[in-house]
Amino acid sequence: MKIIYKLILSICFVITIIACGEKEKKEEMFTISGQVTGFPDGTKFYLRNLATDAVFDSAIVRNNTFKFKGSLASPPEQIWLNTTVDKKFIYTNLLIGNDNITVKGDISDFPWNVNIRGSKTQEDFNYSQSLTKENNIKRDSLVQAFMKLPQERQQEIGAEIWKKIGKIDSVTQVSRINYIKSHPDTYTSVIELGYLKNQLPKDTIQQIFKNYTPEIKESKYAKVVEIYLKENIVNIGDKYHDFEGMNQKGEMVKFSNIRGEYTLLDFTAAYCGPCIQAADELVEINKEYSDSLKIVSFTQDPKKDVWLKSLERDKVAWNSIWDGKGRYSETSIKYGIQGIPTFVLINPEGIIIDKWSGYGKGSIIGRLEKNLSKK
Repeated sequence: MKIIYKLILSICFVITIIACGEKEKKEEMFTISGQVTGFPDGTKFYLRNLATDAVFDSAIVRNNTFKFKGSLASPPEQIWLNTTVDKKFIYTNLLIGNDNITVKGDISDFPWNVNIRGSKTQEDFNYSQSLTKENNIKRDSLVQAFMKLPQERQQEIGAEIWKKIGKIDSVTQVSRINYIKSHPDTYTSVIELGYLKNQLPKDTIQQIFKNYTPEIKESKYAKVVEIYLKENIVNIGDKYHDFEGMNQKGEMVKFSNIRGEYTLLDFTAAYCGPCIQAADELVEINKEYSDSLKIVSFTQDPKKDVWLKSLERDKVAWNSIWDGKGRYSETSIKYGIQGIPTFVLINPEGIIIDKWSGYGKGSIIGRLEKNLSKK
């Protein structure tokens, strides 16, 4: 009888462990349930990770509903929920963990009036957005007005439009800074501080950072601010910042050991559209300038397999460096990378002589010709 009793207890214990395991699994998943109107059946929504610029899931609208289910490895994450209808890009922003999220709204509610519930981080984000929503709507309207102008009139009328946008941005920035200072317990606050750190004195940032809760200070978003406070961000006229990581051959390499007479440091990512567009020009530069210039790419991809596949696609024959930390890598923070692609040109003495972001056809070669002709 005792043996049977012990056996029953053992079975109950195993069942309890399995049940706990299943519960833990469920808690590590997110769901996004959409109830939307105005979208034709068959409309495909996408989830794009803002840190990596990677689309990582999609869902189809059926009978005004859609559903995503998955897991976020490093929550909370900044995510774009987006689609295209009649060639119009439609989106809204999410800041969620592994939570059960509901998204409700009409097509006309995107991006600023969508009802998103189920996550505390999202509700914090919603509140911060409500403080600047009116100005954001005005700004969007002005940008769209500029984009609709015939090219020959953009210079004539565009200056006045961008002047108005600049005034809106100034007011919005004050609201964002006030939110940052008054909410030391939200991820939105530290994310915003990471974006605006270059607009504030370091002693002000230090004071704000000191007030954050321990949980916020331990986040990857706080790391951006922490490194900024500890070290100077390198810029034109400064000596390069050395770093190391793995190249595509699986070797651990140090930047100082692989740079050339002149070095073009390329900050990139697999799913970045302008980065992909720049790839052919970089291949051309690697051939034409091989005697005097080395290209070294630093990827912001957190996933190794995604990074390696992109190298095959883009025909990368030079050193590409990966450290697995994405845009929150100390290297990206130290170089002050706000957007990609960003290019940093370093001379033989190790001094940064140019730094720029974005890509247009011929733009990289143009910057190189301008700088290398001075040597």
